[in-house]
Amino acid sequence: MPRFSLFFKRILPLLVLFLTPIIAVIAINSRSVAFPTQIAQRITPPGLTTPTTPPAEPQLPIPVPLPRNPLPGDIKPSIPTNPTTNPTPIPDSSQFPTNHTNRFISPPERDKISAYLRSRNVSTNGLVNALTDTRFILHDTSVLMSPSTLDRERQIGRGPLGLGVNAFLPRENTAVLARPNFYEARRPTTTEFEKASDILVKPERERLLRQVWRSTNDNARRQALDTALANLGLSASEIATEQTEARGKLAAASGRIYTTATWSVESICTRFNGGDRSVAIPNQEEALRSACAPLSNYFNIRNARVKSTVAAEIIQVGARSERGNQNTCSASNPNIATFPNPAYSENQYTSATALYLRAALAAGKFPQMTTHFTLDTFDPAGHCDPRCFNLTKLYSSIASVVGNAQGSSYGITPSYGTRSGTNNIWWNDRICHGSAP
Repeated sequence: MPRFSLFFKRILPLLVLFLTPIIAVIAINSRSVAFPTQIAQRITPPGLTTPTTPPAEPQLPIPVPLPRNPLPGDIKPSIPTNPTTNPTPIPDSSQFPTNHTNRFISPPERDKISAYLRSRNVSTNGLVNALTDTRFILHDTSVLMSPSTLDRERQIGRGPLGLGVNAFLPRENTAVLARPNFYEARRPTTTEFEKASDILVKPERERLLRQVWRSTNDNARRQALDTALANLGLSASEIATEQTEARGKLAAASGRIYTTATWSVESICTRFNGGDRSVAIPNQEEALRSACAPLSNYFNIRNARVKSTVAAEIIQVGARSERGNQNTCSASNPNIATFPNPAYSENQYTSATALYLRAALAAGKFPQMTTHFTLDTFDPAGHCDPRCFNLTKLYSSIASVVGNAQGSSYGITPSYGTRSGTNNIWWNDRICHGSAP
C-alpha cells in the first residue's frame, strides 16, 4: 500500500508533466495528414461541388519517320497528336532529299517548271493521262550526227518513220525535238525493253507474226496495213513505201520485222480476238488463234511501255572507224573514239534538264529517269549507253530548278561502272577522263 501511495503522489505527476508536450505534438501533426479526397475538398473553390484535379501534362506528338518516297501530291503522312496540341509541321520537299520517281507534281513545282521552260524557249507538251508508270530514257547516239541528219529526223518524226527518239541533244546547239508529242503511242521502239523482248523473245515473236500473216486472207491484210498507218500524218508515198516493206518482211521466211508490220499483225489479231473469223483463210482459224493468243499479251505490254516512255538521245562519239570493232561497250576496244573532255557539255546537261522537266509537266508527275544500259540488261546484245554520263549532276540540276533538296533523285540510283546488271551508268576512268562521280 505505501508503494502505491508513493506512485500516485510523486511519480504519476512527473509522468503527466513529461508526456503532455509529446501528446500535444502528435495531435497537431495528425491534423495535417489527410486522405486525397479530404485535400481535394479543402481546395475546392466555393460554389463547386466536385473537386478540382491537377491539370495533366500535355502529351507530345509521337514522331513518325518520313517515307523515302513521299505520297502523291499534297497528301502527307499523318502524325498522331493529342487533340489539344498542334501537329508538328512536316518538312516539304525542299528540306529533305528523297527519290521523287512518279510523285505527282505540286502546284508550286508546276509553276517553277513552267517558268524555267519559258526562260529557255522550250515549248510545253500537251497534258497526257497520268499513267501508273512513266519513264525518261537516256541514250547516247554512239555516232556523231550532223545538223542536217538531226533535221531530217525532225521532219520524218511521224508514225513508224525515223528512229522513234523524242529528242536529240547536240553538244553545242539547242535540243532537236524530233517527236514533240511526248508519251506518243505510235512510234518505233528505242529499246528491247519497249519492244517487250523480255516477254516474247525475237525468234519466237517473228515466227508468230509470220504465222498470223500466212493465216490471214488478202482482204484482211490490206485492211490491217491501212489501219496500222491511219491518222499518222503520212503522205501517200510514205504509206505505200511502208506497206510494201511490211508485206515483204512478213512474207519472208526470216529476217527482222519492223514497226508497220508489227502494227498490221496487231490489227488482225484484234479483229480475230473480237470474234471476226472472216479474217482467216479457210481451215486456218486454229493457226490464227494459236498465234494471236500469246501475241495479244505481248502487244498489250509493248503498247503500255511505249506510250509511257520518253526517249532522249545525247550526241556522243562511237567507233573510230567503220572497219574495226564496233563494240563501243568494251573498254578494251582500241576502235572506240576518244571522248571529249568533259564527256558531255554543260549545254547537254541543261538540255537534259529541260527535256526531263517537259516530260514531267506533261505527265503531271516526275517520270523515272533511267538508261538504255539499265533497261536492256536481259538482252545478251544489250546496249551500255549513255556512257560516261554524270547522272548525279543531272539530278542536282533538276532539284535546283524545282526547288527540291540537293541530294534528291528522280529515278535510278546511279551506280557507275561497266558491269551489265550491276551498274546502270557505264563508266571507265580512262575513257571517261577521270573517276566516277
